[in-house]
Amino acid sequence: MKTRTAVAALVILGVAVLVLYSSAYIVEEGKQVIVTQFGKPVDDVQDAGLHFKTPFIQEAYFLEKRLLPWDGAPESMQTKDKKRIDIDVWARWHIIDPMVFFVKVRNEARGQKILDDLVDSVVRNVVARHNLIDVVRKSNAKLEYESEELERTEADQVAGNGRDDVEDEILVGVDLKEYGMELVKVRIKRVNYVASVRATVYERMISERLRIARLYDSEALEEKNRIEGAMQKELDQIEGEMEQKSVEIRGEADAQVIQMTAEAYGQSPEFYEFLRRLEVLKKTLNRGTRLILSTESNLFQMLKEPGQPTSAPVPPIPASP
Repeated sequence: MKTRTAVAALVILGVAVLVLYSSAYIVEEGKQVIVTQFGKPVDDVQDAGLHFKTPFIQEAYFLEKRLLPWDGAPESMQTKDKKRIDIDVWARWHIIDPMVFFVKVRNEARGQKILDDLVDSVVRNVVARHNLIDVVRKSNAKLEYESEELERTEADQVAGNGRDDVEDEILVGVDLKEYGMELVKVRIKRVNYVASVRATVYERMISERLRIARLYDSEALEEKNRIEGAMQKELDQIEGEMEQKSVEIRGEADAQVIQMTAEAYGQSPEFYEFLRRLEVLKKTLNRGTRLILSTESNLFQMLKEPGQPTSAPVPPIPASP
């Protein structure tokens, strides 16, 4: 009798534990629960903690309440200015209505597939409405160029939007409310030309840089010529002033020599005449000079008797042959 009672008690206890285990569930922070009865959702639980459901006929399905990542595959698409690019986008989303989400989507894996289709379609539409530069640059602020040449070349692309505006358009364009979902953030991770046009783009970039380099070379040559011209002009001016000053100094020196010579001649005419005779002898008599003089010649008298005065003035100095 006691054995039967013990067995019955153990059976009752086991059934009670089983019932309790089947009816109780714990909702963790960051989770939410959909309670279904015979497969039909009857309740959603948002609060964390211990909760209960009808055992055996109700089931608890746990869903994520926190933000969920979505990372799309790179897709090839065309911009408004006919540039073919590969664009890679990532996003963050969460479940805002668990009942609708459970009915229409069921689980997070299917939610990711829905995002694959919707986000990719919206990204294509938005990119097709914008030029490549709007997708590439960070904001719609005025572009700053490394040179005036680049600014003149890209002047037609200064006005426009930035990547933030493009991302905002994508975010607004993806409507997930009918699925009980919400897209919180969209970001463009990578933008690149497709392989078929990448080489052409690189060649265009190289030619553009070479053109700017040639412009710098021509400007440098022009500046060099301007500097050399100014330098030559200044040198010519300095040489002219120097020549003028030299002429003035030589003129003053010649005037002083003439004045000193006249003063010296006035003080001692005999000595000056003697110096003239010596100068005549120095410039007239050399190894290559032959003179034919008469005995009555003043020069003969001067050579014969250098110290005696002559009756006639000293003849001019003949030129050397």
